[in-house]
Amino acid sequence: MSKTKKSTKCAKSFGESIDSSMDSMEETRFKKKFQDVIYRLSKKFHFTYAEMEGLLIVYYKLQKQSKDFYSGVDKSQFRDVLHSALDMTDDYLMDRIFYALDRGPSAFISMETWAATLSLFLRGTLEEKINYCYSVYDTMGDGTLGRENLFHLLKNSLVSQGTDEEAEESAKDMIEVITKKMDIDRDGKISFNDYKQSVLRQPMLLEAFGQCLPSRTDIYTFMTTCITNMSKM
Repeated sequence: MSKTKKSTKCAKSFGESIDSSMDSMEETRFKKKFQDVIYRLSKKFHFTYAEMEGLLIVYYKLQKQSKDFYSGVDKSQFRDVLHSALDMTDDYLMDRIFYALDRGPSAFISMETWAATLSLFLRGTLEEKINYCYSVYDTMGDGTLGRENLFHLLKNSLVSQGTDEEAEESAKDMIEVITKKMDIDRDGKISFNDYKQSVLRQPMLLEAFGQCLPSRTDIYTFMTTCITNMSKM
């Protein structure tokens, strides 16, 4: 099965699994209760009122299945959404993604974090994505991407494509190529400014160190199966 067909099937399956978890009366009550929240978040993020309404209905349906309803959607549920609906499957990068999106100690995702995350993933500007991706890749938290940092990121993304030894050699080769292209000030590290300027000149470098955003196909499928349909109810 091709990636496109697989992604579409997974997203539709996800959409179908949550469609039946809330009756029309409960949805009406939810829309009325949270209309102020929906309005505020639609103004803050990249969605219309109707789209935000649909998005928060999805959140609420997940919240009903959470380990603790009053704490919100738990991170294991959110990981399942990213995996099944947006085809993001790298476990190591998934942990980094959670850190970049929600730096608090809570094991749960709030309604606003949910909205902010999907605004970034589905409609984010290049500037927003640059800031986000760099925070995912900056595993040391020191504002630079050194060779050891890059080696760990690239080796993890390549190890599934061959043996550990092959992944190590491929990672080393890629580090040389990418560093020459992105290390603008030639200090042996890739600073945020190096990364930003490189991506602005060549947007294809945005996810040079591993996938941390959904593909266009997955974005389209998620929007049509999980948000547009909900917002028409």
